[in-house]
Amino acid sequence: MFAVAAAALAIGSCSEDAVAPLTGMYPAPEEYKMDAVLSQPVVKGDGVRTFTVELATEGVKGTDGVYSGTGNVLRMKFVCDKYFLANASYTPATSDAAKNGNYIVGQEGSAFCSVSDGQAKEIPVDYGSLLVSSVDGKYSFSGCLWLADETVIKVNSSVELVYEPDLEPVRLTKVLEAAKNQGIATVKLGTAGVTVEFDPSIYSNVYKGTGNYLAIDFYSADGFLHTGTYKPSAEGGKVGEGEYSIGYDTTMDWGWGPQPMYNWGTCWWTVNDGNNTAEKILEGEITVTKTGSTYTISYNHNGLWAEFNGAIEALNPDKIEYAGLTKCASAVFNGKQDPNNKSLTINLTTDDVTASPNMYGGMDFSGSGNYLAIDLYSEDGTLKAGSYKPCAEGGKVGENEFGIGWDPGDIWNMGYEFTNWGTCWWTVASSGNTAVHVTDGILTVEQADGNYTITLESSAINARYTGPIEL
Repeated sequence: MFAVAAAALAIGSCSEDAVAPLTGMYPAPEEYKMDAVLSQPVVKGDGVRTFTVELATEGVKGTDGVYSGTGNVLRMKFVCDKYFLANASYTPATSDAAKNGNYIVGQEGSAFCSVSDGQAKEIPVDYGSLLVSSVDGKYSFSGCLWLADETVIKVNSSVELVYEPDLEPVRLTKVLEAAKNQGIATVKLGTAGVTVEFDPSIYSNVYKGTGNYLAIDFYSADGFLHTGTYKPSAEGGKVGEGEYSIGYDTTMDWGWGPQPMYNWGTCWWTVNDGNNTAEKILEGEITVTKTGSTYTISYNHNGLWAEFNGAIEALNPDKIEYAGLTKCASAVFNGKQDPNNKSLTINLTTDDVTASPNMYGGMDFSGSGNYLAIDLYSEDGTLKAGSYKPCAEGGKVGENEFGIGWDPGDIWNMGYEFTNWGTCWWTVASSGNTAVHVTDGILTVEQADGNYTITLESSAINARYTGPIEL
């Protein structure tokens, strides 16, 4: 009965008395005209953001529970996957379950405050929907909200809110799927928190975890993904040269009657532990560039900027042969000894190379084969997935960079010339070990199922390692 009553309240009029689920009648909701904004902070999450908006009546100042004056404050915490607060009818969810299109309730959630001479009485918001609409930054908020003390308020607000576009895109670091279809190359590119598994009961992949992925159907005459600027097709599922299929719904019949199919083609997906939702992409250009076998795929339109950098081997018409590295000899965070040195040093070897610690704190390599010594940026000692470009100067590694090979010379005035620091490709032989400096190319790091895949593509060597790395 409670669920039925609550549903009736949620869809009923706010202007009349309503039946309270537990205590009888709610009084007619009091309307609050809130045309002042006290604060509008935004906190980024994995694929979504929390937009806190504090609306107030005249006569109240302050923020976040510390107020002066007399009046009322509504502090709403909206969840949205755009850089701005998007138009929608927002509904309640607790913080651990909130996704795009919700506002947060429960502990440290949305609340209504009555302020009298600076003394605030805060009442949590329980449920109800709040409509957000905007045109050119002019926002209106309207709807009825039920509070924890069983009162109902009617919100009416018109304010201006300004949100700045992102300077950085959403980083897509995983290839979840890559397949060739008839005249189409399909890719699904995900953020770090999204995983994919095949479910034999539905004969399809399912996406788990939390984050986002971008599904794209590119036109391809030969099944490979080629560089270029792709424009949206006029009709979903029908793509011509230089186009991608817009998102669309369709109907399929595999012999047991017509079945509706939703969100095919190009869509931006939000993954929330199996509760997945999609936004169809209907406009905007998608650019595809390639350096070696590393693709850069970028979409930047209508508040969504997402970018992928990495290999897509299944769709690459110019496959590269890689030197196979099979063992991780060592992985060290240099910041443990020097807090200013924000880099990792990783040594990856072929089968027939043996590594052993030496008296100087480094490694000696023997046998017959090769190893790749890598220096790459790390803020906190973790190895993060992504693409790393060569730094401009040896020994000076910045964010999203790997350290080029270099010869530091007699840097400590010891009468000894140091050589082959940074990222180098080493040949190990009984006659002595020799190195080639790596000074260009792209180094990519991927992580899945507890293993890393590190791929280097450069003029010096193309090499790849897949396996565990312990830091």
